Amino acid sequence: MKKFVTNLFNFSLIIIIPIFFCSCSIYIYLDPFKVLYNYESFYDSTSKGSVTTDKDYISTTTFIKNSKNIDYNSFIFGNSRSIFYQIPEWKKYLKENSKCFHFDASGEALYALNKKIEFINQKGNSIDNVLLVLDYATLIQDKPKTGHLGMISPQLVNYSNIFDFHITFFNAFLTPKFLYAFLDFKISDQIKPYMKEGFLLSDKKINYDVITNELRLDDFENLIKQEKYYNKQRLSVFYDRDTTKQIYSPECILENQKVMLSNIKNILDKHNTNLKVIINPLYDQLKLNKKDIAYLENLFGSDNVFDFSGINKFTNDYRNYYEASHYRPHIASDIMKKIYIE
Repeated sequence: MKKFVTNLFNFSLIIIIPIFFCSCSIYIYLDPFKVLYNYESFYDSTSKGSVTTDKDYISTTTFIKNSKNIDYNSFIFGNSRSIFYQIPEWKKYLKENSKCFHFDASGEALYALNKKIEFINQKGNSIDNVLLVLDYATLIQDKPKTGHLGMISPQLVNYSNIFDFHITFFNAFLTPKFLYAFLDFKISDQIKPYMKEGFLLSDKKINYDVITNELRLDDFENLIKQEKYYNKQRLSVFYDRDTTKQIYSPECILENQKVMLSNIKNILDKHNTNLKVIINPLYDQLKLNKKDIAYLENLFGSDNVFDFSGINKFTNDYRNYYEASHYRPHIASDIMKKIYIE
């Protein structure tokens, strides 16, 4: 029996070791998550599809690379909902010398947002203007995220997580579901429906500005203009809501959050930053907790905090959204007009 187990173990090694080294070679050569090499741009608008990447890493790496030649002084922070505050529109309300950058991350955590502002301050950039785009989902996250799509960039934490960062991405690559989908895409050059499950791969056509780190979904907007976007499948995600009785989110600004938000306030005060805090108008129509709004207004000044959460003209109409999570650029444009002019 002992001999059988030994032979089985040796046989397993003969199979496993070549597979492991083959996987390593593919991962290193193809760099599916774009975390190993330098890139002129992390996005290719001509591609038929792409692997979903860590936007925190893309934003941070792009900022560091561009900062060698561009002295950024104006920043938009927030989760993926913040990307629709388009910089050409924002610059209408800023001084002519404003050099703007989208420093966003998918599913942004307050923990990571705080680290980004600290990082910019440590790099020596001026911080003249800031749009702080917040909601419950960002504010509640006071610790580092896990998973390859949410990990904070090593540069933001003095490379203290560099080993875990790369191990996490390699493990994600080895996941059978991802590996199968990725190799299928590479062979077929097609994004199939199953590949989009769990945000493995995407066929969204993204327009990307490498200087401002701005993403645009122009194809979606063109489909909407042609009245082809809101088909039966897309309409199915817009669930019914009670649009008469206001419901509030649980309180989310607790002790850890207060420490981070106070740190952000101190840094921005040091730079005499023109700050605007925006609470996202979300399709779920949940109103940010009254205590949270009161804290933000007390900390940043009531004139600088603009709450668009809850039941209102923006959130009532599903046509203001691409799906039940992201509102469209014309809403962001209306919001900027309200907070800077009206």
